[in-house]
Amino acid sequence: MNNLFVLIVLCFSLSYTAFAQEIGNKDSLTTVIKDSRVDKLNETYKNSYKLKGFRVQIYSGNKKQPANQARSTFLRLYRKKIAHMDYEQPYYKVRVGDFRTKLEALNFKNELTKHFPNCFIVNDEIDIEEL
Repeated sequence: MNNLFVLIVLCFSLSYTAFAQEIGNKDSLTTVIKDSRVDKLNETYKNSYKLKGFRVQIYSGNKKQPANQARSTFLRLYRKKIAHMDYEQPYYKVRVGDFRTKLEALNFKNELTKHFPNCFIVNDEIDIEEL
């Protein structure tokens, strides 16, 4: 019984000193040296990775000028959103927003119908930055 008590006290004291040493060393490990190439690699990964999602298409036609007008009108109304203009021969398409779910895209589409009555939701690859 006496040996058991000594063993328990010894275990607690050793664990306490190990914990105290760990806390004391945290201050000396706060300096982190980071290679600048890590940031560049991370940015390259973000730009190359696409996610399946939804966008709202506000224009589709075979002339570039009306596509630019629709894009500029959208950007004037929604300054914080991004408008993507794609050319898939022979059509110019202006798609806006980056949404993970169709419900989010539907809410935004309902808001857009005041200015763009013929808009609709499309499946597309979305950018990670917007999320």
